[in-house]
Amino acid sequence: MNSGQGGVQVKTGSPPKRLMFSSFLLFFVILANQVGTGLSGFQRIIFQSAGHDAWISVFMAGAWSHLTVWVMLRTLKLNPNMDLYEVHKDLYGRYFGGIINTLIMLYMLTAVIVISRNYVEMVQTWIFPDLPTWLLSAFLAMLITYGVLGGIRIVVGIAFMSVILTIWLIVFLYFPLRYAEWTHLTPIMEASISELVQGMFKMSLTIVGFEILMFVYPFIRNKEHAPLAAHLGLFTTTIIYVAVMVVTLVYFSPGQLSKTVWATFSLFKIVVFPFLERFEYVAICVWMLVVLPNLMMYMWAASKGIKRIFGWKQKYALYTFALILVVVSIFFKTRIQINTLNDIFSKVALYFVFGYPWVLYAAVLLKRHFQMKRGGI
Repeated sequence: MNSGQGGVQVKTGSPPKRLMFSSFLLFFVILANQVGTGLSGFQRIIFQSAGHDAWISVFMAGAWSHLTVWVMLRTLKLNPNMDLYEVHKDLYGRYFGGIINTLIMLYMLTAVIVISRNYVEMVQTWIFPDLPTWLLSAFLAMLITYGVLGGIRIVVGIAFMSVILTIWLIVFLYFPLRYAEWTHLTPIMEASISELVQGMFKMSLTIVGFEILMFVYPFIRNKEHAPLAAHLGLFTTTIIYVAVMVVTLVYFSPGQLSKTVWATFSLFKIVVFPFLERFEYVAICVWMLVVLPNLMMYMWAASKGIKRIFGWKQKYALYTFALILVVVSIFFKTRIQINTLNDIFSKVALYFVFGYPWVLYAAVLLKRHFQMKRGGI
């Protein structure tokens, strides 16, 4: 395929077979990378925009995600052996493509910082209020580095195990349902279309994660089955988020929900066993298994960007980014600062994840059109 400058030929072959994984595992990659720290407290943010119709906004966000993944897959199908970094270099050329790839790499690294800092704050608030931020951040950085050094197959395997070992937490939604007030959901469609759309936009920080598809796609062995696995993963995630939102709406009063930062863990507070009184402590500890695939996937993609853009060894980029994670996390100390970080990243994610793939697909089609017109393909 021609590159974006001077007709230089860029040969891109398939990754070595030892690095490739079955499309079946893409279901777990999408699911694990979407369900993270956002699930712990997304309800209040959506409720502020859409009220008791917030579950509709969540459903709309899921539907838009399916459309976005569809266009991502269409783009990747035209470049089956390229990840997003290589697509940019091929489409825009070495220099302009390198600038865009640098921005994408920074987005991935920022995602690691956002997820990590939110989880650290969660642990500090619920379990260890005096725990130094740098200590838990350093621990997470070591786990991330260890996992990513194993390669993409290890990271995918961790995503698979994360889903298997944490999916049972959904069962405990039954406990708050015993106290449900279903009238909290009525009247349906009381929120205006603009309020529902605003709620959908605010889901961006929570529901993103499926953009990792554009980085792992070349490593999928049987790509013809990738669309089914990707959409099943998205559908499962959407059902989980809608279910959690509905349970939250029928359990909390509007006044309570508007003041509850971590609504999901507040639901776990009513789970009591004869041998275990504070179940939410267990849930928060288990939640590390939920966020680890997020952190590893994004860190893998970020460090891969250094290799693609500058040709450096990926492991050196990984060590550098792990150090940056620990240092930067220290500067975000208060809830207001963390909220500001979340808001900024949420807006960037909205444009990059939900908007840019459509622009990229159009650009790829336009280039192919001109190449075919010139007889280049």
